[in-house]
Amino acid sequence: MARDTESDIGYAVGLDLGDGESSLCWLPTHGRSKARVYTRGTDGAAIVTALGRERLDQGGYRYVIGEAAVMAQNVLHFSVNFKSRPDPQDLAVPEAVQFAQILLTEFLSRHPEVRGNCVVYVGHPTGWDDVSVATYARHFSSMNVPVRLVAESQSALVHVRDRRGGRREERRLDRVLVVDIGSSTTDFTFVEDLIPRNLLVGSDLGCAVIDRELARMVREAFAGDEKFTTALGRDDSGEEMLLLACRRAKEAQFTGTDVRLQDLQVGCDPRFTPFLGPSLGWLRGVDIPGRVVRGPGGWAEGFADVLTEVRGLLGATEPELVVITGGGSRMPVARRLCLDAFPEATVESDTDPSQSVTRGLASVGRHRVNVARFRHDIHELKDRPEFEEKIRAGLLDAFDQARNTLLTRLLERADDDNADAEDEQDIDAFIRRLTGMDQVLARLRVRLNAELTPMALEICRRYDIRADQFMLELVLPGVIGTAISARIRPMWRTLRGAQSVLETIASMGGLGLYAMRFAMQSSKRLAHLGALGAVAGGVLALPKATEMAARKLIRTTLENAQLDPAEVSSVVTHVAEQITEQMDRRAEEVERFVSDRPGPEAGL
Repeated sequence: MARDTESDIGYAVGLDLGDGESSLCWLPTHGRSKARVYTRGTDGAAIVTALGRERLDQGGYRYVIGEAAVMAQNVLHFSVNFKSRPDPQDLAVPEAVQFAQILLTEFLSRHPEVRGNCVVYVGHPTGWDDVSVATYARHFSSMNVPVRLVAESQSALVHVRDRRGGRREERRLDRVLVVDIGSSTTDFTFVEDLIPRNLLVGSDLGCAVIDRELARMVREAFAGDEKFTTALGRDDSGEEMLLLACRRAKEAQFTGTDVRLQDLQVGCDPRFTPFLGPSLGWLRGVDIPGRVVRGPGGWAEGFADVLTEVRGLLGATEPELVVITGGGSRMPVARRLCLDAFPEATVESDTDPSQSVTRGLASVGRHRVNVARFRHDIHELKDRPEFEEKIRAGLLDAFDQARNTLLTRLLERADDDNADAEDEQDIDAFIRRLTGMDQVLARLRVRLNAELTPMALEICRRYDIRADQFMLELVLPGVIGTAISARIRPMWRTLRGAQSVLETIASMGGLGLYAMRFAMQSSKRLAHLGALGAVAGGVLALPKATEMAARKLIRTTLENAQLDPAEVSSVVTHVAEQITEQMDRRAEEVERFVSDRPGPEAGL
């Protein structure tokens, strides 16, 4: 049985279900290994989104997908370019979902280590509304693996974030517009202050617009060819094959290759040959970028209009970076129009645009699992013996510092205007000042930051949580200061009494002691010198003994003052909660990037 607890998932599978081509990749959720792309025969990494029914020799038929649906010699029917907004009233499983079910079943049978230990992330056009997304998700719910839906441009953004994450010289993704140009739609996601926002525009503008226009031009060019039109109109598959031929011709001109066109012409079912051969020959002679893409009313004009709409949604906010992904980003006109629309921004294309969404979907899965594991480990951090010991040792050292400072100042008879403070609040403030508590707590914060931050960052790095420019913001609980005051306050009268003795003795060191010495010297002339000398000696010895007793009392009283173990435990818990809260904010940053609906959608 498939596990659906996110932190227990071993693999994340990304499925970019495209209108023209699809792709699938997967990666383990542990570690940072790169995603592996699933390939199937002649399809390679890009699997043509085609669904066909192939006749079986023993009777009946079976569903086939990809190149097999197009090239099979005995295919009854196949469909391409069938990705569309699902109808919530239609209970029939859409062809796109059927295609995905077959592809995933095939993949999981070839990789049993993934089956039962994965979550599949499927992309959906960003411009779809909530009802359409929910309907799409409902159709996927019948699968025997958990499936999550994520906006396609959102997935591409995650891939871009991962790709740029290892380069420290790169700016952070503060104000970024991701433009994912697919076959059925063009999707937009804008990021500002680490919060992504999906823009509900472009849902009707995909590169399939170019394919359909080319198909119209081909039919018009051969309208008088009876053999051509008969073969094309024999069944619905003829129109589907023509659309595929137009797509391949478009790709060939933008990539400078012709191999896939030759494969299509040689490998197709013979019933398509009467119209496919002439169509491919005619398409080779058409300047597709100039005449169809950039011509009046062409795709470029529609793309420019949508960019204007995006500018209106963003208002005065200008993106610093525009990232173009998806297969359509290979068209140079896409980059030029983005530069025209956002002249202050840097515009960059992904190095492998056709795989951006797929890799991003798998990465979304790994990030979600890692966030769940990260939170688990951060909450367990406070229970680690070394974590508790560092806080405990720092706290006890701070108490010793405060106690020693107070001892020194009392023994040195520090002058203080509040020496006679009797009110409890005044005494606490007085003790806080005499102990140098503010300085003690400042040093404790620095110490705990230095000792605890590496432990937190190690968990960040383990789960790929941002760890740059990190500094814990520790606000030490008041229990530290109040605990020290609580230990000292009951002894205060004793301490102040002992210090008063020291102050009295010290005050005698001037005129009073001189007078006693003078009296003692004068008495030597008297007859009863011995008796008077003994009395005088006793008087003079009294202050010294009293001083020693007072000093001992102060020292013993303070040395016996200790923090209560419960107070220490309370501080450990308090500091741990602060670290957990700050780490949780780091996790939320990742969650915003990988959520199903990351922010308030624009254009509603």
